[in-house]
Amino acid sequence: MQTADKKNIAFNFGQNWQAFSDKSLNRQKLDSAIDSLRELIGEDKIKGGNFIDIGCGSGIFAIAASLLGAARVVGIDISRQSIEASKDNKNIFAPQGDIEFFHKSIFDQDVLPLGGFDIVYSWGVLHHTGSMYKAIDTSAQLAKPGSLFAIAIYNEHWSSGAWKIIKHIYNAVPKFVQLLMIWFFYVIMAAAKFAVTGKNPFKKKRGMSFYYDVIDWLGGYPYEYAGKEQIITHVEKLGFKCVKFTAPAVPTGCNEFVFVKI
Repeated sequence: MQTADKKNIAFNFGQNWQAFSDKSLNRQKLDSAIDSLRELIGEDKIKGGNFIDIGCGSGIFAIAASLLGAARVVGIDISRQSIEASKDNKNIFAPQGDIEFFHKSIFDQDVLPLGGFDIVYSWGVLHHTGSMYKAIDTSAQLAKPGSLFAIAIYNEHWSSGAWKIIKHIYNAVPKFVQLLMIWFFYVIMAAAKFAVTGKNPFKKKRGMSFYYDVIDWLGGYPYEYAGKEQIITHVEKLGFKCVKFTAPAVPTGCNEFVFVKI
């Protein structure tokens, strides 16, 4: 669980997701999220199945799963603002979809009784819980035999320790200093991403926004990370097999994993 210190300075992800929903989310971004689920998991595997999004944020991927034909979709998030944003977005983009959003932590005792799922999805979330491996273990229990467990975890890099300090500082300073940090790193991160990938850094996949991603990255604390083999070894010991791996475009980004429960 989170330590008292981490709780005191933990980033308000819900506030960022609410701002993203109000100012940036549109049908084009939702279509991009749909495409990312097709690429990562496959529309044929989503259609007709039960799907849970752990740390649903704006609800965009729960909505995308519903629009791809999932029979039942559940989204949970520790932030009440995220749940409110998710419900509002469902009413706009998928009013007829069978989607339920719950204000819950993955560590809450009443999460596991929500039922077994054909797809357990958690992209860029479990490393922010303050207890990453416990969060992975608990999330994995929601998967039925033969189902898919799709997660994205920050890759371990030589700079990860420094970023952890920066994130801690960001959450401890006044808001006007946070704003200065956002615009400073906005420029730095855009330049760095272009240098590494050679692509337009403002053209985002998964329906995201570069500006709100910068805020998410700077503020994302608690913060943990792991290398590819660490995650694969850990999850396979839980009774899964890794069937897909995608490395991040930049070295501090998220490794994507898809496991099948044996």
